[in-house]
Amino acid sequence: MRYSVILFLLLTCTSVFAQNGAKDILDKSAAKIKAYPAVEIEFSLIMENKEEDIREEHQGKAYMKGSLYKLEVMDVVNYYDGKNIYTYMPEAQEVNLKNPSDEEEEMLNPTKIFNIHNTGFKQKLISNTGGTAYIELYPNDLNKNFIKIGIWVKTSDSSIQKVKSFGKDGNNLIIKIKSLKQPTQLPTDSFFKFDPAQHPEVEIVDMR
Repeated sequence: MRYSVILFLLLTCTSVFAQNGAKDILDKSAAKIKAYPAVEIEFSLIMENKEEDIREEHQGKAYMKGSLYKLEVMDVVNYYDGKNIYTYMPEAQEVNLKNPSDEEEEMLNPTKIFNIHNTGFKQKLISNTGGTAYIELYPNDLNKNFIKIGIWVKTSDSSIQKVKSFGKDGNNLIIKIKSLKQPTQLPTDSFFKFDPAQHPEVEIVDMR
């Protein structure tokens, strides 16, 4: 009985340490990014389904300033001015204007990815070896369309290297960070809003 109690206490302490370690690592990453007045990110977006032998990779770029962002990937440009999302599709010469839902914000907003661990997730430090920490986040809301989110962090400089969403349907979404830096010139707020005057030929579809 005494052995069982000691073992239980050891396991409990290890679990608490892992959770706290995970949060500390991710909090440092978030603090590093928040310290920039604005951020420019180059990344790879990978969509995979191993069972169906599907793997698509696309290159993307994102700009962030506070809660504002501009996201360029898969021939679509998403602007968020703090209130509305403008989805600009150059080939279709169309812009969809809408208020973001919680789900859209979670999937699209690059400003949230670096602080996602503090928004309704249980955290667990899976490993911390070779200069890389691997952390898994488990959603408190079991109705989410993913099982967990994996995050890889370079511990020497607290930089996030990769984020992976494990879909319940086998469709996984992977973001590999290629570079993250402060832009040479600080973008104005208008940079994060689609300007119809610059694109008079584009049809604006208001979906609000």
